[in-house]
Amino acid sequence: MNKKNLLKYYFALLLFSIAFTSCKKKTIDPSPQPVEETSTADVYAAGRINYIATYWKNGTAVKLGSAGSDAYGIALLGKDVYVAGSQSTGNGNNIAKYWKNGVAVNLTDGANYAMANDIFISGNDVYIAGAEAQNGTTNYVAKYWKNGVPVTLSNAINATASGIAVVNNDVYVIGKRSPDGISSIVCYWKNGQLTDLTDRSTYATDQSITVSGNDVYMAWSATYNSSGKLQTSYSKNFETPITIADGTQDARGYGIAVSGNDVYIAGSGPAANGQAIAAKYWKNGNVVALTGDNNGAFGLSVALLNNDIYVAGYNQTANGSLATYWKNGQAVALTDGTNDALIRKIVVVKK
Repeated sequence: MNKKNLLKYYFALLLFSIAFTSCKKKTIDPSPQPVEETSTADVYAAGRINYIATYWKNGTAVKLGSAGSDAYGIALLGKDVYVAGSQSTGNGNNIAKYWKNGVAVNLTDGANYAMANDIFISGNDVYIAGAEAQNGTTNYVAKYWKNGVPVTLSNAINATASGIAVVNNDVYVIGKRSPDGISSIVCYWKNGQLTDLTDRSTYATDQSITVSGNDVYMAWSATYNSSGKLQTSYSKNFETPITIADGTQDARGYGIAVSGNDVYIAGSGPAANGQAIAAKYWKNGNVVALTGDNNGAFGLSVALLNNDIYVAGYNQTANGSLATYWKNGQAVALTDGTNDALIRKIVVVKK
């Protein structure tokens, strides 16, 4: 099997793998119904509606791009709303960009395929993590942009930057790299210095990063067998990783948040019936299912405020997907299901 076909094989496994075993787990509500949010919090979410980059504030949608755009990260600075994402050029390339209060700022010129995957604001500095293809190839160079100025993290290796955080002027970037173009390794860069978190015995899928005080937390998922089943691990300050073991054979974590000593990871895994995929989160490794056995659902991001837990993602529908977040297990739908939509990132602050 050549490299191209092997890559297709891996991606097919990631998309269609479902575990057929289950464990006894805590379930908040097997079939939560969409409700309207009434809160003293402002809820910001970034994603897309019908493949147009969008963010929502308390359920009100603000469209950012045109057809072929997407939003991956959102951050606030005072009353300013920053959203990181991409826009298709129409010729097979993507422009990495961000929007400040709806006004677009391009990070790349569209000559190569590029992406902006995450955004972090430190002081008045805006950091965006992503990647750009090299010289018209499909070999991605991991980068971050500080106030629009690019910083290259990799050259010869195929790599992407997925998440970024800044602590005490140190810049931490989590992502993945594929030195051989086949296997994918989770890695991070601290001020540009590379460290691997996994090896070629697994295949990297998702990475995220957050900070709590001066502590840096990273989470990542990787396939661990030939069936494409996934496991998720997280680490505090680069200590020995903790792997989620919730009794199932498939646990995929997408986003991480921390409150005190509690670590929350949003993701997905097999529903109780073993036939559908359920949106879930894990608190210190203990699973909480947000959806039941109908259709499929995914939790892509998690945010915390006071004692409230917000998990954002989407519910699958006959028309595609319904942009949804769950507050303490109760579903809040941001779209009506007419168009395919999802939330990639959620941020919650006091009003």
